[in-house]
Amino acid sequence: MKKMKFNNLLFKICVVGFISFTTFSCNDDFLETTPLSEVSSAAVFTSPDLAEAAVLDFYQGTWAGMMSSSITTDAFTDNAFFTYAGWGSEAMVDGSLNPDFSFGKLAFGILPLDYINWEKVYSFIRGSNIAINKLTANEGGLSESVVNKLLGESYFMRAFFYSQLMRNYGGLVLTLDPLEMDSEPIDRSSFEETVNQIVSDIDMAINHLGDSNLDNKARATKLAALALKSRVLTHAASDLFNPSKNSVVSTLSSSPNMELVSYVTADTDARWEAAKAASKELLDESSGYKLDLNAPASFEEAKQTYLDISLQGASNPDFFWGRIFNDFGYNSRTMLSGSDGAWYGPGMWGLWQGPNGYHQWGGTTPTEQLVSKYTMSDGTLFDWDNPEHSSDPYANREARFYASILYDGAPHKQRPDDVVSFDQFNEIQTGVYTFNDGTVLQGLDTQGGPVDKGSGSLTHHYFKKYTDPETPTGPYLDNQFIPIPYLRHTEVLLNYIEANLNLGNESEAKMWLNKLRYRNGLPAVTESGADLVEIYKRERDKELVNEDSRFFDMRRWLEGPYSLNQQAREIDIKGTQKAGSTMTPSTYRKSTTDFDYTYEPKDIIREVRVWKDKMYFSPIPQTEINKAPNLIQNPGYN
Repeated sequence: MKKMKFNNLLFKICVVGFISFTTFSCNDDFLETTPLSEVSSAAVFTSPDLAEAAVLDFYQGTWAGMMSSSITTDAFTDNAFFTYAGWGSEAMVDGSLNPDFSFGKLAFGILPLDYINWEKVYSFIRGSNIAINKLTANEGGLSESVVNKLLGESYFMRAFFYSQLMRNYGGLVLTLDPLEMDSEPIDRSSFEETVNQIVSDIDMAINHLGDSNLDNKARATKLAALALKSRVLTHAASDLFNPSKNSVVSTLSSSPNMELVSYVTADTDARWEAAKAASKELLDESSGYKLDLNAPASFEEAKQTYLDISLQGASNPDFFWGRIFNDFGYNSRTMLSGSDGAWYGPGMWGLWQGPNGYHQWGGTTPTEQLVSKYTMSDGTLFDWDNPEHSSDPYANREARFYASILYDGAPHKQRPDDVVSFDQFNEIQTGVYTFNDGTVLQGLDTQGGPVDKGSGSLTHHYFKKYTDPETPTGPYLDNQFIPIPYLRHTEVLLNYIEANLNLGNESEAKMWLNKLRYRNGLPAVTESGADLVEIYKRERDKELVNEDSRFFDMRRWLEGPYSLNQQAREIDIKGTQKAGSTMTPSTYRKSTTDFDYTYEPKDIIREVRVWKDKMYFSPIPQTEINKAPNLIQNPGYN
């Protein structure tokens, strides 16, 4: 991947120190005030502008969140595959994960998954503690409205930071008071205590936020807090943390410190009732987007609806909170200027993930396992053993497939000027095509194609979801600015369905699941029991694909073996020109009139995917254990 060269200058960012943690901001409004590095902590919270600057900088602790790197957590599951060897993804799928691994080292450290990284997130938790302490005391006499809004945001951000770490590590070190950087606490709280603290912070956020920030979904709102509460309680109620279910996990059944990674009581129904109530509270407050249909939407309407949700950003009612470009200094960390004049950051999402035939890098790509989860347009399961399906696997699939996946023959945006001579029709080429004269044409978007050979997808699919359908591609300066949600209405709807399924309320679960299916052009479900649960899980896999969901769902559902005790699969596509066809290599396009096509799913022979039970949790970094030797490591990593 020779294009991806980064200089240390890449990491030059606008830095302002604040007490015992580092904050980041380049917002013009903030720069008109006294720099935070030049004022005392007391002065910060006597000024509404400085207090807001301090709180706004907590949002930088999201590290731009998902889709801010060439790798996503879906690459650690059956849903996706990371194209480039040696960047750290192997440890997450081959069972070699260990305490020396760091999420901050993935992808050469260039915008890695710091938003779930123990070491990185705790610095922002410390900052939140300071703000909560100072704003609660309010020795500077700030107005009640200012204090409530900033306190609400501080509680929300602390809850969010803890929830990110809880989902990755289990029970945490609960630091609730301002601490010096060198006074690291050494004891982890239990998983139950951790969840209770997060929920308490969310409730405080809800109480303080009220109607604050309703016109700015880049900042915490009451709806975002309700959505976060739904996520946390759904996660906590799941099988991974249920002692009556997680005994099948070898590393947990033998752990002497189960309280750190699981509840120790079997109050499962009570926990699902809490998750259900939290989700319903949000659903009662917000109606979402196009969930009022009484029958399946047409194919075109369903496809456009899913595109609307992924491309309209904050203007869509489904979007509660997320990354919105150019708000309060996001440029300072997530759009970084390199020495070559290029911008590196989440604006490069299309460049990192797109087809190499567009001079893009095809980082995280959909596996055949994911593609097979998309049903036929009538809702029946796709089946490779069905000749009608296997002879043309990209025909008559459900609408979300066409809004989410780029496949051989898929229409896409205009090719770059220097590539047009290879493709006049702007169609994805991921096959190998043999002409009657013996010419073999390697698809433009494959490793063997004529453009950026090393950057082609090994699965022969690419992600379309959240990629700009119009922005030119190729040069480093072509960035896209599509907002990315961290919390959205559909996740809460799915959480509510899951809670009802676990409580035996199938009729209620079906009613809400059918709202989602109708929106996506699919018929109502009639299944029950285990079949209904399976449909729900795969609906969630598709609906929230590449949104950081599958990685955590795979764990909490105890689906590690289902997901990773199999190799990632590609689809091998071959086209053979028919007798009498006059198409030439320079005018090639997908045509069943001119070519016979065959499709064969195969294992990708590169990384060996093996599930080990220790991977239901990530290891606490060894650097943290070294600083605090009494910190108990997660099961399976000692």
